[in-house]
Amino acid sequence: MALSANRELDRYVDQELRSYPVAGSTHIYKGGFITLDGDGYAEALAAGNRFLGIAYEEADNSSGSDGDIRVRVFTLGDFGHTLTGATVADVGRAVFADADNTLTFTPGGNTFVGYVKDWVTTNQIVLRLDTTAPAGFAPLEHHAANFTLTAAHSGTVHTNLGASGTITATLPAAPPTGTEFKFVCMADQALRMEPGASGGIYIKGAKQADNKYVSVTDIGDFVHLIADGNGDWVAVASINGADADITVEA
Repeated sequence: MALSANRELDRYVDQELRSYPVAGSTHIYKGGFITLDGDGYAEALAAGNRFLGIAYEEADNSSGSDGDIRVRVFTLGDFGHTLTGATVADVGRAVFADADNTLTFTPGGNTFVGYVKDWVTTNQIVLRLDTTAPAGFAPLEHHAANFTLTAAHSGTVHTNLGASGTITATLPAAPPTGTEFKFVCMADQALRMEPGASGGIYIKGAKQADNKYVSVTDIGDFVHLIADGNGDWVAVASINGADADITVEA
């Protein structure tokens, strides 16, 4: 129903610091990378979980239940941190975490946390936090091996740059309507999109059979897929919907 009178809404001026309930039997340490568990409670980040921010303070809920205490978390900002192997040439590069205290440039299985904003000295960087990216992936990722996507990765772009053979991207089963991915061929190798047993891909003028991959093979070929909410995927853009460069599994 539309408004029929004025109303007041809470306005949060501080965009940098947020407070979250802490998971039960959990000890969060100041300065640690934080994520949310499946029930929405804060806990120390484990590789592959979505990044929430950096703990502003310690929060010891080791003897408590979910939500007994809260923790304040930095969700924006620049922070000095160790990153082994970082050099001045890495400014602007995507950064990942494989634990609540360790950064890496390796994306596979790890959590995207931001970018190198500046280089301080050997192995020391200024990290610009980015909590907006889907879990586990930067907005654009290059893959030299097979990889699996989930609905939480929606909105990301994936290439096969660096691949020496066929790479298969396994799409999530029964994803929410509007889940989307873009795939770009950047190596002279096949880049396959595998929909799984319960889904097919609408492309090249027809819905392809369930569990049959779509493949692009030439540098510059691309496919943009969106989930239709029925377990299938719609190619809303591609190199050409009827182009021979796009093949489907027989």
